[in-house]
Amino acid sequence: MIGVIAALPLEARCLVGRKLAPDERVELHHSAGWIQLCGIGREKALHAARSLLDTGATALLSWGIAGGLDPALSAGTLVLPQHVISADQNVFPVDGEWRSRLQDRVAKHVVTSSGFLLESLSVITRLSQKQALAKRIGAAAVDMESAAVAQVAHQAGVPFMAIRVIADHATTTVPSSALSAVDAYGRLQVFPLVASLLAHPAELPALITLGRAFRCAQKTLSIVASRAGPSLGIQ
Repeated sequence: MIGVIAALPLEARCLVGRKLAPDERVELHHSAGWIQLCGIGREKALHAARSLLDTGATALLSWGIAGGLDPALSAGTLVLPQHVISADQNVFPVDGEWRSRLQDRVAKHVVTSSGFLLESLSVITRLSQKQALAKRIGAAAVDMESAAVAQVAHQAGVPFMAIRVIADHATTTVPSSALSAVDAYGRLQVFPLVASLLAHPAELPALITLGRAFRCAQKTLSIVASRAGPSLGIQ
């Protein structure tokens, strides 16, 4: 049984067809396992991963979007990493056979990368931050939950895999209005968004560009969900 951890409602929706409430857990199609909406960040992902193991999951998958670090990867590129690197430089390998099955099932339908996936303890917004991480680590992408899920899987001795899709290019600066417009579970807050845009109207073009990139990422996640099989490649 697979346990899937997603931080954002838009990520979970690509897999189960509807938005989940904070910390909601639902059964996957064909009783293959469960997906749980954990919210943004390491601690939330740790809690969700452990909770899924307690429920009966025998494999863990980190599912969702990521920030691009490799300039060669466009929005919508699927990252199937061979390794996940935590913020404290621990390296967690994914399950090789699981990854190979996924690669075989989706390679004809989406652009993929096998580069490292790096953990960040905060949202990466500035181009200079992305460039520094890319130069120092050489990772393809960055997110805030996968390393935590990998750690729990490693400690429990169960298979781990990450499916992450680039949602913002390595050269994209995330506008402050985008951060102020979402809560800890990635839900859009309309009034803070409007207030931020009124204070910083020059951010509107960047916000529109980011929205388009997120839609590209959602499209890729939906394709993977339809092509990977009910158990998302674990078998």
